Amino acid sequence: MLRPATTDALDRLIASAFDVDRELDMALVQLGVLPPLDLSVIRSWLTLDGVGVRARCNGDGHRIIDVLVERRIVASIGHDGAVELPFAASA
Repeated sequence: MLRPATTDALDRLIASAFDVDRELDMALVQLGVLPPLDLSVIRSWLTLDGVGVRARCNGDGHRIIDVLVERRIVASIGHDGAVELPFAASA
């Protein structure tokens, strides 16, 4: 069972994106996300101007971290550390 994702833990995730890899690793693990070897993709999303994050669980009970800009989901970090982008609307 996952521990609750507190506001402090989510704030620490954003702050750790500006720190060394070890800090970002630990922040992800604390939230129930397995950090990938290459953190550059996650770091690039978490260091955007005005970024926010929220935690949720998928249907299988795995933690998902949504990355938000202006309250819109721009990316999601899966339980395995993979970053997924929301489907773009087709014209």
